Amino acid sequence: MNPTKQYKSKRQEKLARKQLQSRLDKSSFATKTAFRDAERNFKSKCPPPDFTNVIDFDNAENCSEEIRREIVEIELSCDLGNENKLFFEKSQKAYLLKSIPGFIFIRNAFPPSTQKQIIECCLRDFAKYPNIGNLDVHYILPKDGLWSLHERIFRKELDPDNEECRIPIKAHADASDTLSQYPASSNNMSSDSESSLHLPISDISTTASSSPRSTRKPSPPPSPILPPDKLIRKLRWMTIGYQYNWPTKTYHFDHRFPFPSIIAGLSNAVVKAIEGVGIPDGGFVNEYKASDWKAEAGLVNYYQLKDNLMAHVDKSEVNMDAPLVSFSFGHTCIFLIGGPTRDSPPKAMYLHSGDISIMCGPCRSSFHGVPRILEGTLPFYLEKDEDDPSWDV
Repeated sequence: MNPTKQYKSKRQEKLARKQLQSRLDKSSFATKTAFRDAERNFKSKCPPPDFTNVIDFDNAENCSEEIRREIVEIELSCDLGNENKLFFEKSQKAYLLKSIPGFIFIRNAFPPSTQKQIIECCLRDFAKYPNIGNLDVHYILPKDGLWSLHERIFRKELDPDNEECRIPIKAHADASDTLSQYPASSNNMSSDSESSLHLPISDISTTASSSPRSTRKPSPPPSPILPPDKLIRKLRWMTIGYQYNWPTKTYHFDHRFPFPSIIAGLSNAVVKAIEGVGIPDGGFVNEYKASDWKAEAGLVNYYQLKDNLMAHVDKSEVNMDAPLVSFSFGHTCIFLIGGPTRDSPPKAMYLHSGDISIMCGPCRSSFHGVPRILEGTLPFYLEKDEDDPSWDV
Protein backbone atom coordinates (compact mmCIF):
# COMPACT_ATOMS: atom_id res chain seq x y z
CA MET A 1 0.00 0.00 0.00
CA ASN A 2 1.28 3.41 -0.90
CA PRO A 3 0.41 5.66 2.08
CA THR A 4 0.74 8.82 0.02
CA LYS A 5 -2.34 7.83 -1.99
CA GLN A 6 -4.66 7.48 1.00
CA TYR A 7 -2.82 8.96 3.97
CA LYS A 8 -0.72 12.06 4.43
CA SER A 9 1.98 10.27 6.43
CA LYS A 10 3.15 6.93 7.78
CA ARG A 11 1.94 7.99 11.22
CA GLN A 12 -1.58 8.63 9.90
CA GLU A 13 -1.56 5.24 8.16
CA LYS A 14 -0.51 3.51 11.39
CA LEU A 15 -3.22 5.31 13.34
CA ALA A 16 -5.81 4.36 10.72
CA ARG A 17 -4.86 0.70 10.92
CA LYS A 18 -5.10 0.81 14.70
CA GLN A 19 -8.54 2.47 14.57
CA LEU A 20 -9.73 -0.03 11.98
CA GLN A 21 -8.64 -2.95 14.15
CA SER A 22 -10.40 -1.38 17.12
CA ARG A 23 -13.54 -0.92 15.05
CA LEU A 24 -13.48 -4.55 13.96
CA ASP A 25 -13.02 -5.71 17.55
CA LYS A 26 -16.59 -5.04 18.65
CA SER A 27 -15.99 -6.65 22.04
CA SER A 28 -14.15 -3.47 23.04
CA PHE A 29 -17.26 -1.31 22.59
CA ALA A 30 -19.29 -0.37 25.65
CA THR A 31 -22.44 -0.11 23.51
CA LYS A 32 -22.96 -3.04 21.16
CA THR A 33 -25.98 -2.62 18.87
CA ALA A 34 -26.41 -2.80 15.12
CA PHE A 35 -27.41 0.87 14.95
CA ARG A 36 -24.40 1.96 17.00
CA ASP A 37 -22.10 -0.04 14.73
CA ALA A 38 -23.51 1.80 11.71
CA GLU A 39 -23.05 5.16 13.44
CA ARG A 40 -19.42 4.32 14.23
CA ASN A 41 -18.78 3.41 10.61
CA PHE A 42 -20.07 6.68 9.19
CA LYS A 43 -18.58 8.88 11.91
CA SER A 44 -15.12 7.42 11.33
CA LYS A 45 -12.63 9.85 9.79
CA CYS A 46 -9.62 7.58 9.64
CA PRO A 47 -10.08 5.02 8.19
CA PRO A 48 -12.84 6.46 5.99
CA PRO A 49 -16.37 5.03 6.22
CA ASP A 50 -17.61 2.13 4.15
CA PHE A 51 -20.26 3.55 1.80
CA THR A 52 -20.83 0.28 -0.07
CA ASN A 53 -24.46 -0.29 0.90
CA VAL A 54 -25.63 3.33 1.11
CA ILE A 55 -28.85 3.84 -0.86
CA ASP A 56 -28.60 6.65 -3.40
CA PHE A 57 -32.05 7.46 -4.76
CA ASP A 58 -30.43 9.88 -7.23
CA ASN A 59 -28.63 6.94 -8.79
CA ALA A 60 -30.92 4.03 -7.93
CA GLU A 61 -30.47 2.20 -11.23
CA ASN A 62 -26.71 1.91 -10.64
CA CYS A 63 -26.93 0.71 -7.03
CA SER A 64 -26.03 -2.86 -6.08
CA GLU A 65 -28.48 -5.66 -6.82
CA GLU A 66 -29.18 -5.96 -3.09
CA ILE A 67 -30.21 -2.30 -2.90
CA ARG A 68 -32.26 -2.46 -6.11
CA ARG A 69 -34.26 -5.36 -4.65
CA GLU A 70 -34.96 -3.23 -1.57
CA ILE A 71 -36.21 -0.14 -3.43
CA VAL A 72 -39.75 0.14 -4.78
CA GLU A 73 -40.54 3.11 -7.04
CA ILE A 74 -44.10 4.36 -6.56
CA GLU A 75 -46.42 6.95 -8.07
CA LEU A 76 -47.68 9.71 -5.79
CA SER A 77 -51.41 10.25 -5.40
CA CYS A 78 -51.11 13.75 -6.84
CA ASP A 79 -48.45 15.94 -8.36
CA LEU A 80 -46.70 18.14 -5.78
CA GLY A 81 -46.24 20.96 -8.28
CA ASN A 82 -50.00 21.16 -8.82
CA GLU A 83 -50.61 21.34 -5.07
CA ASN A 84 -48.01 23.99 -4.30
CA LYS A 85 -46.10 26.17 -6.78
CA LEU A 86 -42.97 26.11 -4.61
CA PHE A 87 -42.32 22.53 -5.71
CA PHE A 88 -40.88 21.59 -9.09
CA GLU A 89 -43.54 21.64 -11.80
CA LYS A 90 -42.41 18.25 -13.08
CA SER A 91 -43.57 15.00 -11.47
CA GLN A 92 -41.32 13.75 -8.69
CA LYS A 93 -39.93 10.26 -8.26
CA ALA A 94 -40.92 8.60 -4.99
CA TYR A 95 -39.75 5.39 -3.37
CA LEU A 96 -40.49 2.91 -0.59
CA LEU A 97 -38.17 0.47 1.17
CA LYS A 98 -39.46 -3.08 1.51
CA SER A 99 -37.76 -3.63 4.88
CA ILE A 100 -38.88 -0.29 6.41
CA PRO A 101 -42.70 -0.19 6.03
CA GLY A 102 -44.01 3.34 6.35
CA PHE A 103 -40.88 5.10 5.09
CA ILE A 104 -41.44 7.18 1.94
CA PHE A 105 -38.77 9.09 0.03
CA ILE A 106 -39.35 11.85 -2.53
CA ARG A 107 -36.22 12.96 -4.33
CA ASN A 108 -35.25 16.44 -5.53
CA ALA A 109 -38.65 18.02 -4.99
CA PHE A 110 -37.61 21.69 -4.76
CA PRO A 111 -36.10 24.03 -7.37
CA PRO A 112 -33.04 26.04 -6.24
CA SER A 113 -35.10 29.22 -5.79
CA THR A 114 -37.40 27.52 -3.29
CA GLN A 115 -34.49 25.95 -1.43
CA LYS A 116 -32.86 29.35 -0.95
CA GLN A 117 -36.17 30.88 0.09
CA ILE A 118 -36.78 28.26 2.79
CA ILE A 119 -33.19 28.42 4.07
CA GLU A 120 -33.53 32.19 4.45
CA CYS A 121 -36.82 31.71 6.32
CA CYS A 122 -35.21 29.23 8.69
CA LEU A 123 -32.48 31.70 9.59
CA ARG A 124 -34.24 35.05 9.38
CA ASP A 125 -37.87 34.31 10.27
CA PHE A 126 -38.04 31.09 12.30
CA ALA A 127 -34.96 31.60 14.47
CA LYS A 128 -36.37 34.43 16.55
CA TYR A 129 -39.03 35.41 19.09
CA PRO A 130 -41.44 33.90 19.97
CA ASN A 131 -39.92 30.58 18.83
CA ILE A 132 -37.59 28.84 21.26
CA GLY A 133 -34.15 27.46 20.38
CA ASN A 134 -31.10 26.10 22.14
CA LEU A 135 -29.50 29.56 22.46
CA ASP A 136 -32.47 30.96 24.37
CA VAL A 137 -31.51 28.89 27.41
CA HIS A 138 -28.23 30.78 27.88
CA TYR A 139 -28.62 34.12 26.11
CA ILE A 140 -31.00 37.08 26.03
CA LEU A 141 -31.38 37.28 22.27
CA PRO A 142 -32.73 40.26 20.32
CA LYS A 143 -36.41 39.87 19.41
CA ASP A 144 -35.59 40.42 15.74
CA GLY A 145 -33.33 37.39 15.93
CA LEU A 146 -29.60 36.80 15.97
CA TRP A 147 -29.47 36.42 12.19
CA SER A 148 -30.85 39.92 11.63
CA LEU A 149 -28.10 41.32 13.85
CA HIS A 150 -25.48 39.27 12.02
CA GLU A 151 -26.73 40.58 8.65
CA ARG A 152 -26.50 44.21 9.77
CA ILE A 153 -22.90 43.72 10.90
CA PHE A 154 -21.98 41.87 7.70
CA ARG A 155 -23.36 44.70 5.56
CA LYS A 156 -21.51 47.24 7.71
CA GLU A 157 -24.78 48.81 8.80
CA LEU A 158 -23.74 48.27 12.42
CA ASP A 159 -20.36 48.52 14.12
CA PRO A 160 -19.49 45.16 15.75
CA ASP A 161 -18.23 47.10 18.79
CA ASN A 162 -21.65 48.66 19.25
CA GLU A 163 -23.36 47.89 22.55
CA GLU A 164 -26.25 46.40 20.58
CA CYS A 165 -23.95 43.60 19.40
CA ARG A 166 -23.24 42.34 22.90
CA ILE A 167 -25.55 39.44 23.69
CA PRO A 168 -26.22 39.24 27.46
CA ILE A 169 -26.05 35.90 29.25
CA LYS A 170 -28.93 34.65 31.36
CA ALA A 171 -28.22 33.79 34.97
CA HIS A 172 -29.35 30.39 36.26
CA ALA A 173 -31.75 29.83 33.39
CA ASP A 174 -33.29 26.58 32.21
CA ALA A 175 -35.74 25.62 29.48
CA SER A 176 -38.81 26.17 31.63
CA ASP A 177 -37.57 29.64 32.60
CA THR A 178 -37.21 30.44 28.92
CA LEU A 179 -40.76 29.39 28.12
CA SER A 180 -42.25 31.24 31.07
CA GLN A 181 -41.38 34.61 29.52
CA TYR A 182 -43.75 33.97 26.60
CA PRO A 183 -47.54 34.27 26.69
CA ALA A 184 -49.51 31.03 27.00
CA SER A 185 -51.92 29.89 24.31
CA SER A 186 -55.40 28.59 24.93
CA ASN A 187 -55.32 26.40 21.82
CA ASN A 188 -55.37 22.63 22.21
CA MET A 189 -53.29 20.32 20.06
CA SER A 190 -55.46 18.18 17.82
CA SER A 191 -53.71 16.06 15.20
CA ASP A 192 -50.25 17.04 16.47
CA SER A 193 -48.47 16.32 13.24
CA GLU A 194 -44.86 17.38 13.08
CA SER A 195 -42.98 18.90 10.19
CA SER A 196 -39.22 18.71 10.56
CA LEU A 197 -36.65 20.65 8.57
CA HIS A 198 -33.05 19.46 8.35
CA LEU A 199 -30.47 22.00 7.22
CA PRO A 200 -26.98 20.53 6.77
CA ILE A 201 -25.42 23.85 5.74
CA SER A 202 -21.83 24.18 6.82
CA ASP A 203 -21.27 27.86 6.11
CA ILE A 204 -24.18 29.29 8.05
CA SER A 205 -25.61 26.86 10.57
CA THR A 206 -25.23 23.92 12.93
CA THR A 207 -27.04 20.80 14.10
CA ALA A 208 -29.59 19.82 16.70
CA SER A 209 -28.25 17.38 19.25
CA SER A 210 -31.54 15.88 20.38
CA SER A 211 -30.04 12.53 21.28
CA PRO A 212 -31.87 10.77 24.12
CA ARG A 213 -28.64 9.15 25.29
CA SER A 214 -28.35 8.99 29.07
CA THR A 215 -24.60 9.62 29.15
CA ARG A 216 -24.38 13.06 27.62
CA LYS A 217 -21.58 15.58 27.91
CA PRO A 218 -22.63 18.77 29.68
CA SER A 219 -23.06 21.81 27.47
CA PRO A 220 -20.04 24.11 27.46
CA PRO A 221 -20.53 27.35 29.39
CA PRO A 222 -21.65 30.26 27.22
CA SER A 223 -19.05 32.79 26.21
CA PRO A 224 -19.78 36.36 27.38
CA ILE A 225 -17.85 37.94 24.51
CA LEU A 226 -18.92 35.80 21.56
CA PRO A 227 -19.85 38.07 18.61
CA PRO A 228 -23.08 37.41 16.65
CA ASP A 229 -21.25 35.86 13.67
CA LYS A 230 -19.72 33.27 16.02
CA LEU A 231 -22.79 32.76 18.17
CA ILE A 232 -24.97 32.04 15.13
CA ARG A 233 -22.82 28.97 14.49
CA LYS A 234 -23.89 27.59 17.87
CA LEU A 235 -27.51 27.53 16.76
CA ARG A 236 -28.60 23.89 16.95
CA TRP A 237 -32.39 23.84 16.76
CA MET A 238 -35.52 25.96 16.79
CA THR A 239 -39.10 24.90 17.52
CA ILE A 240 -41.99 26.26 15.48
CA GLY A 241 -45.67 26.07 16.34
CA TYR A 242 -46.12 24.19 19.61
CA GLN A 243 -42.96 24.64 21.66
CA TYR A 244 -40.96 21.59 22.76
CA ASN A 245 -39.32 21.13 26.16
CA TRP A 246 -36.08 19.25 25.60
CA PRO A 247 -35.34 18.29 29.25
CA THR A 248 -38.76 16.62 29.65
CA LYS A 249 -39.16 15.52 25.98
CA THR A 250 -42.71 16.91 25.94
CA TYR A 251 -44.66 19.63 24.14
CA HIS A 252 -45.98 22.70 25.94
CA PHE A 253 -49.62 22.62 24.90
CA ASP A 254 -50.15 26.04 26.48
CA HIS A 255 -47.38 27.58 24.35
CA ARG A 256 -48.48 27.47 20.76
CA PHE A 257 -47.24 30.09 18.36
CA PRO A 258 -48.23 30.60 14.72
CA PHE A 259 -46.98 27.80 12.48
CA PRO A 260 -45.18 29.16 9.37
CA SER A 261 -47.61 29.16 6.46
CA ILE A 262 -44.88 28.32 3.94
CA ILE A 263 -43.98 25.09 5.76
CA ALA A 264 -47.61 24.23 6.47
CA GLY A 265 -48.47 24.56 2.78
CA LEU A 266 -45.58 22.37 1.67
CA SER A 267 -46.29 19.75 4.34
CA ASN A 268 -49.99 19.62 3.51
CA ALA A 269 -49.16 18.97 -0.14
CA VAL A 270 -46.78 16.13 0.77
CA VAL A 271 -49.28 14.42 3.08
CA LYS A 272 -51.92 14.62 0.35
CA ALA A 273 -49.50 13.20 -2.22
CA ILE A 274 -48.64 10.13 -0.11
CA GLU A 275 -52.22 9.23 0.81
CA GLY A 276 -52.95 5.69 -0.35
CA VAL A 277 -49.44 4.92 -1.61
CA GLY A 278 -47.69 1.72 -0.68
CA ILE A 279 -47.11 -1.90 -1.64
CA PRO A 280 -50.57 -3.45 -1.98
CA ASP A 281 -49.52 -7.12 -2.20
CA GLY A 282 -49.09 -7.80 1.49
CA GLY A 283 -46.94 -4.73 2.05
CA PHE A 284 -47.58 -1.39 3.75
CA VAL A 285 -50.19 1.03 2.40
CA ASN A 286 -50.46 4.52 3.88
CA GLU A 287 -54.12 4.87 4.85
CA TYR A 288 -53.75 8.13 6.79
CA LYS A 289 -56.22 10.71 5.46
CA ALA A 290 -54.73 14.02 4.41
CA SER A 291 -57.96 15.71 5.54
CA ASP A 292 -57.12 14.68 9.14
CA TRP A 293 -53.64 16.20 9.03
CA LYS A 294 -52.60 19.64 10.21
CA ALA A 295 -49.10 21.04 10.67
CA GLU A 296 -48.95 22.25 14.27
CA ALA A 297 -45.44 21.55 15.55
CA GLY A 298 -42.07 21.53 13.87
CA LEU A 299 -38.37 21.41 14.54
CA VAL A 300 -35.62 23.05 12.51
CA ASN A 301 -32.25 21.28 12.88
CA TYR A 302 -29.14 23.28 11.93
CA TYR A 303 -26.01 21.26 11.10
CA GLN A 304 -22.33 22.10 10.79
CA LEU A 305 -20.01 19.67 9.01
CA LYS A 306 -18.86 18.02 12.24
CA ASP A 307 -22.35 17.68 13.70
CA ASN A 308 -24.55 14.63 13.93
CA LEU A 309 -27.90 13.48 15.29
CA MET A 310 -27.72 10.26 17.27
CA ALA A 311 -30.26 7.42 17.10
CA HIS A 312 -33.65 8.38 18.54
CA VAL A 313 -37.39 7.89 18.15
CA ASP A 314 -39.79 10.84 17.82
CA LYS A 315 -42.49 9.76 20.26
CA SER A 316 -43.62 12.96 21.98
CA GLU A 317 -46.54 13.61 19.63
CA VAL A 318 -50.05 12.86 20.85
CA ASN A 319 -51.00 11.26 17.54
CA MET A 320 -48.29 8.80 16.47
CA ASP A 321 -50.34 7.77 13.43
CA ALA A 322 -49.81 11.13 11.73
CA PRO A 323 -46.90 11.31 9.24
CA LEU A 324 -43.69 13.09 10.15
CA VAL A 325 -42.48 15.11 7.16
CA SER A 326 -38.82 16.15 6.83
CA PHE A 327 -37.26 18.51 4.29
CA SER A 328 -33.48 18.55 3.74
CA PHE A 329 -31.47 21.49 2.39
CA GLY A 330 -27.74 22.11 2.01
CA HIS A 331 -24.97 19.56 2.20
CA THR A 332 -25.69 15.88 1.60
CA CYS A 333 -25.88 13.78 4.74
CA ILE A 334 -26.05 10.12 5.69
CA PHE A 335 -29.45 9.18 7.11
CA LEU A 336 -29.93 5.95 9.07
CA ILE A 337 -33.29 4.35 9.77
CA GLY A 338 -33.83 1.02 11.47
CA GLY A 339 -36.50 -0.65 13.55
CA PRO A 340 -38.17 -0.31 16.97
CA THR A 341 -34.91 -1.10 18.80
CA ARG A 342 -31.27 -0.19 18.24
CA ASP A 343 -30.58 -3.89 17.67
CA SER A 344 -32.30 -3.72 14.27
CA PRO A 345 -29.69 -3.16 11.51
CA PRO A 346 -30.47 0.24 9.94
CA LYS A 347 -30.61 1.14 6.29
CA ALA A 348 -28.26 3.94 5.23
CA MET A 349 -29.12 6.46 2.53
CA TYR A 350 -28.02 9.81 1.16
CA LEU A 351 -30.24 12.81 1.82
CA HIS A 352 -29.47 15.41 -0.83
CA SER A 353 -30.55 19.03 -0.85
CA GLY A 354 -34.21 19.22 -1.85
CA ASP A 355 -35.10 15.68 -0.79
CA ILE A 356 -38.15 14.83 1.33
CA SER A 357 -38.38 11.90 3.74
CA ILE A 358 -41.63 10.85 5.40
CA MET A 359 -42.14 8.50 8.33
CA CYS A 360 -45.66 7.16 8.80
CA GLY A 361 -47.43 4.09 10.15
CA PRO A 362 -45.09 1.56 11.81
CA CYS A 363 -42.09 3.62 10.74
CA ARG A 364 -43.00 6.31 13.30
CA SER A 365 -41.57 4.00 15.99
CA SER A 366 -38.29 3.40 14.16
CA PHE A 367 -34.92 4.59 15.42
CA HIS A 368 -33.27 7.01 13.04
CA GLY A 369 -30.43 9.52 12.99
CA VAL A 370 -27.86 11.49 11.00
CA PRO A 371 -24.33 10.28 11.80
CA ARG A 372 -22.51 12.40 9.25
CA ILE A 373 -22.64 15.48 7.05
CA LEU A 374 -20.58 14.93 3.90
CA GLU A 375 -17.92 17.50 3.11
CA GLY A 376 -17.79 19.08 -0.33
CA THR A 377 -21.41 18.30 -1.24
CA LEU A 378 -23.01 21.75 -1.11
CA PRO A 379 -24.93 22.29 -4.39
CA PHE A 380 -23.46 25.01 -6.59
CA TYR A 381 -26.67 27.03 -6.45
CA LEU A 382 -26.33 27.35 -2.65
CA GLU A 383 -22.77 28.66 -2.82
CA LYS A 384 -21.88 32.36 -2.92
CA ASP A 385 -23.81 34.16 -5.63
CA GLU A 386 -22.39 37.30 -7.25
CA ASP A 387 -25.84 38.11 -8.64
CA ASP A 388 -27.39 37.90 -5.18
CA PRO A 389 -25.16 39.70 -2.63
CA SER A 390 -27.64 39.02 0.18
CA TRP A 391 -26.91 35.29 -0.17
CA ASP A 392 -23.22 35.84 0.66
CA VAL A 393 -24.13 36.53 4.29
